[in-house]
Amino acid sequence: MLKHLSRIVSAVLLAGAVTAGPALAADLQEIIAAGKVRIGVPVDVAPFGSNDANNQPVGLDVDMANNIAKALGVELELQQITGANRIPYLATDKLDIVIAAMGATPERALQIAFTSPYAALSVGVFGPDSIAITSADQITSETIAVARGTTQDLLLTELAPNATIQRYDDDATAAAAFISGQAQLLATADIVAKDLMEKNPGAELKPKFLMQFSPCYIGIQQGSPELLRWLDTYIHVSQLDGTLSALSEKWIGTKLPTLPAI
Repeated sequence: MLKHLSRIVSAVLLAGAVTAGPALAADLQEIIAAGKVRIGVPVDVAPFGSNDANNQPVGLDVDMANNIAKALGVELELQQITGANRIPYLATDKLDIVIAAMGATPERALQIAFTSPYAALSVGVFGPDSIAITSADQITSETIAVARGTTQDLLLTELAPNATIQRYDDDATAAAAFISGQAQLLATADIVAKDLMEKNPGAELKPKFLMQFSPCYIGIQQGSPELLRWLDTYIHVSQLDGTLSALSEKWIGTKLPTLPAI
């Protein structure tokens, strides 16, 4: 009787294990054992990520991904992502890590976990000198292009709820809309605006108003405490030895400012 009952309990437990929701996130030891880490980076947010003349991803976030894989001693599987899919890709276990000039918010932290910041930028609204606005409440008939789901999208929606906002799937498409005249203003990062002006001499992307100083955080799946601790340690040591500041100078042109720990 007891043996029969034991078999029933074991079968129930096994069935529960098979049907109990999504697989757990890969933590540090699983990644090391697999010999591979899956990292998502942008290719539409220069200088954090873009494609070079040979269609190869380059940028601060790409260098960061390569450095992390090297420090882990594993192969890097690099995946190109956008602002719209970076969190879903983590939540559905398509990626272990996202390095994509991403800001941390309480809403996002309900879905993923954030490390301490590794870089920083400022996000705002940019456009030509002929548009004389200095705050969100001065926006009237102007159309503003922005990448959907980004920090600048969330901030702009809160600050200018009645503005005409055109949302695009990624930063490159939003920038193209501005360059082609489909929008009069562009909500983006200061360094992105600077890069666009350098690559498009006729474009005027002067700062109209800044919405937020925005440190950039690495995102990982929830339920990976060892990986989170390792990444925080890696970022801390890279700040102390100058690695992060060197990346900032290489790609952004300025030394890394003092960043608050999360």
